[in-house]
Amino acid sequence: MSDTDFPDDLLELQRRWYEAEAAWAADPSEEKRVGFAEVGAELYFHPFWATAGNRHKAEMALKAAVRPGAAQEPAV
Repeated sequence: MSDTDFPDDLLELQRRWYEAEAAWAADPSEEKRVGFAEVGAELYFHPFWATAGNRHKAEMALKAAVRPGAAQEPAV
């Protein structure tokens, strides 16, 4: 598997991470912090990372692929 061939559940998890980050920024409560930390742990320990050749490169590509406001490539 290449560094940028992401499974759908990992893409969704990264989206949830961005949502949790925004929610915590808007409401810095303990509940939001815990939610952000839980999503972060799921993302960090996702099984995909065992197949990624260069984890840092793959993490940056994943973030760029789902970053809010990022231009989406048209489906082929």
